[in-house]
Amino acid sequence: MEATHLFLLQNIKRIRKEKGLTQQDVADGAEMLVPTYSRLERGGTNPNLSSIVRIADALGVSVIELFQSSDIKDRSVAQKVEMINELSEYNKNVINIMLDTVIEKDRVEQLQNVKMKNRLAELNAIGKKS
Repeated sequence: MEATHLFLLQNIKRIRKEKGLTQQDVADGAEMLVPTYSRLERGGTNPNLSSIVRIADALGVSVIELFQSSDIKDRSVAQKVEMINELSEYNKNVINIMLDTVIEKDRVEQLQNVKMKNRLAELNAIGKKS
């Protein structure tokens, strides 16, 4: 099976499960017989373009989303990055400064938490010696 084909079928199944849909739900929405849809999802048959479009509609996603990587855990972040890329250079710089500030703040907080835990451990050790 071709890698793109396998990727598509895995995404269809993943999206269906994420949305809490059954094969029956998707088959009905895509105007397919359940055995046909089931065979398609398992890779037993190659979907044609019209089937892919109908399945995407039944899943409530775009055809493009069926081919997108699931590595992106939060698609809203990916969408925001796309929107940021369309901003003016000035606004991109503002966002970069804001992101750098938030990231630095988080790092400082993490470092403070580590130091605090170490100090508490030292105090506990002193308390046990007494």
